[in-house]
Amino acid sequence: MVTKNSLQGFFDINKFPSEEGIIVFPISMSKVSNESQSAKTYWEYIEYFNPNKINKNSAKSKVGAIFVYGDFLYLYSEEKSSVLKKKFMNLVSGHRNAFQRIILGHPHFILDSVSFKVWNQFYVDNDKFIFYLEELKKLYAKDKNFQKYIKEDFDNLKNPERKLDENQINFFLEEHLWCYLVAKGHMQLENKFIDGREKWILIAYPGKPLKGHIYLHQKNFFKLDNPINTYQNSWYDLIEKKLYDFERIDLENF
Repeated sequence: MVTKNSLQGFFDINKFPSEEGIIVFPISMSKVSNESQSAKTYWEYIEYFNPNKINKNSAKSKVGAIFVYGDFLYLYSEEKSSVLKKKFMNLVSGHRNAFQRIILGHPHFILDSVSFKVWNQFYVDNDKFIFYLEELKKLYAKDKNFQKYIKEDFDNLKNPERKLDENQINFFLEEHLWCYLVAKGHMQLENKFIDGREKWILIAYPGKPLKGHIYLHQKNFFKLDNPINTYQNSWYDLIEKKLYDFERIDLENF
């Protein structure tokens, strides 16, 4: 159920579906220390969802949340892996502990409704992940539109310290693939409160989706479909409070 305010596929959610679902919060390791992705800020995001977006008329309307830290994704780097490991261990542990302290300060909140996971666990969860990634790299190498949108996404980063090299391209492709597989129901999202009963999965992030990610969904190269997930082709911008419906977006004018 949505409240539409644009013909371009942008609108806020009125109420979540009246079934059990999971909100997935991907955490960028480059921003985990910033206010935009701090534990306090995410608690405010959750308070916006609950109770405003929960359908209280249905006993099955339960929502869990999972934080996914993109630590392993950031190994697409020239920096020493041992340095990155120590850095990310501290960042992940600090963010998780800070959020759990906030939860413990709200005894009405169900502790098991929030879970935490790191990126490399998903390589084990989906034995085809690496296969999909290698195939996606081949598709990217041949698809001029895909290359164009990735280039536009990179240019929009406006970071002179980064360059669009093989590491950066692989970073984009793996990140997009992961989000795509999550929305299509091909990743395990452990959450004791929901316990595998989720009917819908919503990816929520502080910022709008990248063109390359939208393009992957629109082309659906791997022909995956998750019809029980209302949000299988969607992205929720936590800052703007907007749901992006990929099927209604014109990338040339996005």
